[in-house]
Amino acid sequence: MISMSFQLVGFLLTYLLHTTHAAKNGSKAGLGITLIQYGFTLKGAGLAGITNPGAGGEGSFVPPPNDPNSHDFDPNAPIQSGDPSAGFDAGTPTTGLGAMQTSDWFAYALMIVGWFVLIKAGSEYFKARRHEQLVLQSPSRGLNQPVVAEGEHPETTV
Repeated sequence: MISMSFQLVGFLLTYLLHTTHAAKNGSKAGLGITLIQYGFTLKGAGLAGITNPGAGGEGSFVPPPNDPNSHDFDPNAPIQSGDPSAGFDAGTPTTGLGAMQTSDWFAYALMIVGWFVLIKAGSEYFKARRHEQLVLQSPSRGLNQPVVAEGEHPETTV
């Protein structure tokens, strides 16, 4: 929670000061959630730049069509810069993958990396918990012979 709430500073503090597997993997999970949040923020910031140059000037959004079913959504047709129904200030025609801006690619990359970090942190935590349970279940705690302090007998040790 600290790593997620205080973002990168929280991640650095919790990761450097961790003392358990839970704290280490929790700080990694918080970093993953932070990266996902940054990705969504960048994706939302990219959508804020979509304006209708013909209606109301800078920063005004395109009104929805009267009948959405009557509009032709041809993905192969380029958007012309003078088309007021396009909704984009497009000086150049954009189609398909070329329509994505660099900030969109960066936002998606941040989200993907964030999900990988989050999933890896969760899997490492559960792997450490499973290993802990295996060690606690074995009578010799993973050793071939019991650990006995000096002056004690193996029969009287716990």
